Amino acid sequence: MQKRRLLLKIEGCPYCRNAEESLDAAKISYEKLEIDRNDRSLVERLSGQSTVPVLVEVVGCQSQDDDIIEGIKKGWFRD
Repeated sequence: MQKRRLLLKIEGCPYCRNAEESLDAAKISYEKLEIDRNDRSLVERLSGQSTVPVLVEVVGCQSQDDDIIEGIKKGWFRD
C-alpha cells in the first residue's frame, strides 16, 4: 500500500520548520502545502484545529476501498 503524507504549513512558522526538519531527518516522505496565514479553513476542516503544522496521511491511492478496509481491520482509524 502506498501512503502519501501532506504537511500543511505556513511560511516562516518555526513550528512548521521544526516538523519539516524532523520529518527530513527521519527520512519520512511527504509533500508540503503552504497555507495562507489568513485562511486556515482547510486546516480546520482536516484537523479540527486552526494551528499548524498538520500532517495528513492519505491512505490508498489505487484501490482505496481495499486500503480503507485493511486499515479498519488493523485498527488504524480508531478514535
